[in-house]
Amino acid sequence: MTSDKDNLSPKEVRKRTIRDVLILAFVGLIYYVVVRFLHLGLVCYVRHLTGFYCPVCGTTRMIIELTKLDISKAFHHNQFMFISLPYIIYEVTYLFYIIEAKKKAGKVNMIIFYIWAALLAIFGIVRNVMHMV
Repeated sequence: MTSDKDNLSPKEVRKRTIRDVLILAFVGLIYYVVVRFLHLGLVCYVRHLTGFYCPVCGTTRMIIELTKLDISKAFHHNQFMFISLPYIIYEVTYLFYIIEAKKKAGKVNMIIFYIWAALLAIFGIVRNVMHMV
């Protein structure tokens, strides 16, 4: 049984979604400053332990290059994440929305997400094979 508190108005859902996106953006900004100016960043344990690039290796460097408006270098660091960045931004925003609205993700959205995840995995394999050749 749901109470009136569980049923948010569309306006309240929108406000909460915007709040969530802004909080995530603020956390991302803090991480950017730490990486860019203090040179402290997350270590990719897949790369560290296996020597292989994980599918998202280079994403932080890609974003840093994007902030410098060096599109070529940004693309070089992780081509798949560069191309799919608009989708990722949309998907994260949509995820916050469905959480706040207490809805389930639509079937089409889930199919697109699974296709994206499969392409990400394929990219991870291909980029490592290309480095071996």
